[in-house]
Amino acid sequence: MAAPHSPLEPLFFHRILKEKVWGGKSLAKTLDLDLPFEGPLGETWELSDYPGEETTVRGGKHHGVSLRTLMEQDSAALLGRSKPSADGRFPLLVKFIDAGDDLSVQIHPADGPQSPTGVGKTEAWYILNQEPGSGVICGLKPGTTREVFEAEAGDKRVREHLAEIEVKKGDCVFVPSGQTHAIRAGVVLCEVQQTSDVTYRMYDWDRLGLDGQPRETHLQQALEVVDYDLAPAEPSHAQFEVQPGLQKRDLASCKYFQLTALQVGPEGGVVETEGLAHTLAVVSGSGHLGGRKLHYGDTVLVPGSLDQIELVGSNHAPLEILMGVAL
Repeated sequence: MAAPHSPLEPLFFHRILKEKVWGGKSLAKTLDLDLPFEGPLGETWELSDYPGEETTVRGGKHHGVSLRTLMEQDSAALLGRSKPSADGRFPLLVKFIDAGDDLSVQIHPADGPQSPTGVGKTEAWYILNQEPGSGVICGLKPGTTREVFEAEAGDKRVREHLAEIEVKKGDCVFVPSGQTHAIRAGVVLCEVQQTSDVTYRMYDWDRLGLDGQPRETHLQQALEVVDYDLAPAEPSHAQFEVQPGLQKRDLASCKYFQLTALQVGPEGGVVETEGLAHTLAVVSGSGHLGGRKLHYGDTVLVPGSLDQIELVGSNHAPLEILMGVAL
């Protein structure tokens, strides 16, 4: 389907559902999803220009058109002053993750030759829910040496070197490339990341995959990209006051994106784009963006060619949005 020129409106998307051995039941229930597979739902890709996994527009004048097609036809209108990824893709990917079981102990490379695509993966997690006692792994314990870690990273001994981080709803955890990490069972989160799917698994908890076989690990590639100078993560938190308009709380920033939490009351407010592409993921409540309704789970791309957008929350509960700005 051909796309009209210049995507000068906020773009909503059809999500892509991902079956994972570590997936859970919470996300499918809260999003009211009819799953096309029997196994657990691990991820929903809400906005993606990753090769072969491009999301398509839902509603509006570009309905049914893929993000890839829009980028090919008018990337300048979509990106504004934002830079595309090194391989010419829309630079940010937004997903929801439901960890019914522990994800593998893993790591992502930076941009460059240690990634098979040349594009690395820096990401940030916004915690939507967590069971009592659950948390995340993000970093190595202080004092961990390369010699000891390399000898023990591929088996259960790795657990002795991992920094366990307590998290709660509204926390944000920044995960740069080179940081050893894992999402633990019982955590549901929204992730904003570079448009990449390069993951090197070190240790997968000695479990079997959906096919009944051990999942592939990539220990040597993983060890080559561990950054031993990175400290364990320290979550930031979106704490809001009770106000009727729009409030912002900065959460994370790197050379690829800025991440901000928004809370919007019934009086609403305006977000200026400053010529940069924005992603908006609704993480709580409901409201409106222009003439379109916003519900939990909706993810919107605001083209950089738009000067501003107007958001309005409901009278019942504040509209909460995780906003990513592509740099």
